[in-house]
Amino acid sequence: MKTKKINLTVIFLLLLPLGIALFGAGCEKEDVSQSVLNGKWILIGFGDDSTNEFIIEPESEPKSSYVVFDNGEMVPYSVTNMTYDVSYEVEGEMIHITNKGGRTKVGGDTEWGLKFLIAINDIYNFKINSELMLYYENQKFMKLKKETK
Repeated sequence: MKTKKINLTVIFLLLLPLGIALFGAGCEKEDVSQSVLNGKWILIGFGDDSTNEFIIEPESEPKSSYVVFDNGEMVPYSVTNMTYDVSYEVEGEMIHITNKGGRTKVGGDTEWGLKFLIAINDIYNFKINSELMLYYENQKFMKLKKETK
């Protein structure tokens, strides 16, 4: 009885397209995770999972602290200032912020706006349901809602 020898090169060439397709699918998933953040997200309040405390933005604030995510670039805006030249990378629910720029100093910011701009640079994790939770310190987070027009 004769056995056929299988050429390893032929097997490799047959499996190569499958490997490329699977690798490409993995890369695509990361892009989808990053793009889910795209858009304008308006600050609702600050919370702490360890104490179950959540403080909504005070009525005295002008409701204008927000962040715009755009495919790896982000621009956080407070009441009177903004941070520029900030990029981010997403891996699963982890987010890595790189601030290469600076902050505009148009004028004095409110306490709420200043807290927002400081916290945004320390974000390390996020969760999205109907709202966006940006974790910036051990169990502390900002909750934001997506602007829909």
